[in-house]
Amino acid sequence: MHGIEKYDNLKEVMPRLQSVLLEAIQSEFLEIKKINKECEKYIASCEQIPQLKDAEYVIFSQHIKKNEHKNEMFVFIDSEGGIVRHVSGREMELYGLLASCTTLHVSDDFIDITTHCRSDECRQ
Repeated sequence: MHGIEKYDNLKEVMPRLQSVLLEAIQSEFLEIKKINKECEKYIASCEQIPQLKDAEYVIFSQHIKKNEHKNEMFVFIDSEGGIVRHVSGREMELYGLLASCTTLHVSDDFIDITTHCRSDECRQ
């Protein structure tokens, strides 16, 4: 899906997001999720890592196998995409901490191509 952006408003919502992270999210190499700030896991994590209080989102790899999460690096970012803190999978797990990014809009082109490809019509 070269040339098709997943989110058509990512640059506007997160103007400070580094281009390498932006491109990785748009190409689905990395995933971005909103942090559920009301969950107990987040509150406990902020006690251990105070910088996380400024984080709104986390960027991670959805392609890492569960048994490899300890080797992963999570990028916590603020509401404009600025990096707040990198946290390793050894320091914390993301399970139960994430919510959907309601501020990001999946582009119509992306929906069209993924719907088409899921119907097994676009095998390459």
